[in-house]
Amino acid sequence: MENNAPGIRRLLSRFRAALALCVLLAGLSLALLSNGRDGFGWAFVNELALFAAAGVAVPFYYDLFLRDAERQTFLQELAGVIDERAPAVNGGRGLTVHAEGRLAPTEKADFLEGAQGEIVEVGVALRSLTSLFISRPARDFTEPVRRLLSRGVRITYLVADPESALTIEYARSIGDPDLPARAAESARQLAGVARDFAAEGHPGRMEVRFTRQLPTCYLSLVDPDLDTGRCRTSPYLAGVRRAESPVLDIVRAHQPQLFERYVAHVRHAQDDSRPVDADA
Repeated sequence: MENNAPGIRRLLSRFRAALALCVLLAGLSLALLSNGRDGFGWAFVNELALFAAAGVAVPFYYDLFLRDAERQTFLQELAGVIDERAPAVNGGRGLTVHAEGRLAPTEKADFLEGAQGEIVEVGVALRSLTSLFISRPARDFTEPVRRLLSRGVRITYLVADPESALTIEYARSIGDPDLPARAAESARQLAGVARDFAAEGHPGRMEVRFTRQLPTCYLSLVDPDLDTGRCRTSPYLAGVRRAESPVLDIVRAHQPQLFERYVAHVRHAQDDSRPVDADA
């Protein structure tokens, strides 16, 4: 029955239009017939016919010619209001929340695309990032990163030091004793990617380092020292899969104090780090 509802509505609409047209024509015919005739009865018929014709004609022609135009105008005005307010909701204040979790690889490439000088990414193991280079088609992520390096952008990846007592204790606390080994393997794979890029002779440089500071969230900083800087961060929430943790985008121009806190955290992690050997 529900599948036939649109067809029934169209049929009723056509029936109403036909009925209105009949009433209109009948009213006009009676008005012409009674016009100029003497007597109270004819005068009454004439007035009734004119009333019926006018009462039907006005809504009929409105429905036929004006309703769609007014609806289109309303929708255009509504779209304009939404377009004006959307920036304030989605990042107009320098904060955008992706509550659904990790974004698509192509979207991540788009986030990094505008980098002018430097990118720094921090994570306990950066396994998802590593898989973008190792498992995904080159066009999804490797090629965009290659373009960044060809423009002279410096890229640094910071992974939790697998030999650090903080990393070992963190792995024990979450019941994942293999985490340090995975972090080490991920770092070596990234270092291998960096070595391959270096062999291509790009002006930009990719570096992978072990940080002794335990990352408490995933962080991606784009141009941390420029006014155009952007930050993407996702907290490590106990009991929540990393892929489902909310993601927060921060624009330095709108949130300078908040942005600087993340820059200070990343610089501290960089200062307390050591290079990764791809062959180790």
